[in-house]
Amino acid sequence: MEVDDEDDDWNPVVGPSVVLRPHVLQWSPAEQKSREHETKDELAADPLHDPEADDQDEQWVQDKLLQPDNSNVKTTDAVLNCPGCFTPVCYQCQRHEHYNRQWRAAEVRNCNVDRSRALSMAKDDPAQYFAVRCETCKADVGLLDSDGVYHLFHVLESLA
Repeated sequence: MEVDDEDDDWNPVVGPSVVLRPHVLQWSPAEQKSREHETKDELAADPLHDPEADDQDEQWVQDKLLQPDNSNVKTTDAVLNCPGCFTPVCYQCQRHEHYNRQWRAAEVRNCNVDRSRALSMAKDDPAQYFAVRCETCKADVGLLDSDGVYHLFHVLESLA
């Protein structure tokens, strides 16, 4: 489709004495219905929403994902997610005592441990660590120590 410039009769000439004004001088919003007059049908809940689903999901997480501690209490400091793809990587963890953005966990989900190469913190450090990566996007999320404890620090927290 070609544009014909001959049909365009708009040729603005703005000089020092020209004052531009909007073509709409006064605007008033459309009147809205009062909430008092809405019927019950208009306020009815979405038919696809299950108000009990959140409670059922919470119970499922309690039953399937959280392990009791020595006092038989199921708690967690946060739910941890991969920063690259937001996949949940840990449902039960404990915040590090000194480092605010580090977490310890006994179990992770949706992660792979790279045992092909051992890592250490210092040259003469006998402790060995293994990289923990997100299964979905392969982002590094933490380390696994020789005692089987996961140290997670490249994660996004959702406070539980």
